Amino acid sequence: MVFHDASHADAAAQAEVFRGAILDALAHEFKTPLATIVTATSGLREIGGLHPEQLELAELAEVEALRLARLTSRLLRVARLDREEVKPQLEIIDLLGLVTNLVTQYSKRWTDREFLVKKLVPSAEVSADPELIQLALRQLLDNASKYSPPRSAIEVNVESLNGFVTVRVWNSGRLIPQSERQRIFERFYRGSDIRDLAPGSGLGLYVARRIALAHGGNLELEAETPLTGTGFRLALPLATSASLTPTTS
Repeated sequence: MVFHDASHADAAAQAEVFRGAILDALAHEFKTPLATIVTATSGLREIGGLHPEQLELAELAEVEALRLARLTSRLLRVARLDREEVKPQLEIIDLLGLVTNLVTQYSKRWTDREFLVKKLVPSAEVSADPELIQLALRQLLDNASKYSPPRSAIEVNVESLNGFVTVRVWNSGRLIPQSERQRIFERFYRGSDIRDLAPGSGLGLYVARRIALAHGGNLELEAETPLTGTGFRLALPLATSASLTPTTS
């Protein structure tokens, strides 16, 4: 029995390494053709002589190629985070400004959702890796957007409490079943109620929590309330003079 369990664990570990390697390789392969498309469409616009409809199509192709390039970069980062220790490159950042900019981006992309930002602090400086924190916040905003119904509200609150800055992302989608609430931060886990609602890898919340922990913070699912919906709280320590020493997960 012990040998069987050990063999199964070893096979699972090898499968995860292989999966990560494939994910990394595919993301790298995407980057070159996407860069070529961006260069070509930009060149077409600069040459001029295009009819308005042609110019609009060229601009659309360039915008979408750039979006895919950003998604590819995120995919690469997620693949690496899943295989390696998280080592933040810390600097002082304004979390409030970062959240506001991200919500603005998502409101333009998800025009059938109503994004509300509540700024409950005048400023929110933290010592953090900007790229990693953006990745964690994007995972929360992605989930809130994908799993909330059209024409519903998505609330993002930024507040400060007991030496931490907390970003709360709430959406009015269906509640997470009690039986699954302890598993949603597991790697590759996807709830039974959401598998058919939207595509996903089951890595988003896992990676986001690893990032939060690497910064000395945490990511938690809100305790159930009488209200419907789902909320997550990302907490990061307020910046101090001693907080610029990188931590690892």
